[in-house]
Amino acid sequence: MALLLVIATSRTNADSVKDQRGCYKRGDIVEVWDDAAHNGDLVANPIAAPFVLVRITGVTKAQVVRLMQPETTAGLDSHGQAAVIVTRRRQYRVRVDDVPAGILNALQADRYVEVTWAQIKGYIRDKVTGLDEA
Repeated sequence: MALLLVIATSRTNADSVKDQRGCYKRGDIVEVWDDAAHNGDLVANPIAAPFVLVRITGVTKAQVVRLMQPETTAGLDSHGQAAVIVTRRRQYRVRVDDVPAGILNALQADRYVEVTWAQIKGYIRDKVTGLDEA
């Protein structure tokens, strides 16, 4: 099993470039843990309110950690050297508002839900292509 830390509220910045490059948006996967690596304190911690936990059965951390990759493009750094430039904080997001009502209700009430990969994969979207994982 894998445990995903997902941000429930969007962060913003007045600078549109900094907003896309550095701010987490609703549904972005902030961290992925092995199932045994986190004890679930987040659910009981009111300071952690902008986050929810999604435990996915049937997958490992190694299988879903790629969902945390940023969107990048080739460009030049400040010294004019070729570099990979981060253009968006995360390339993938969980379409939180579109998940089935039972999952959404659990996330809103408990800030935690346990699902299978089959239940959630169709709600993980690549922000670049607009395609879901399904």
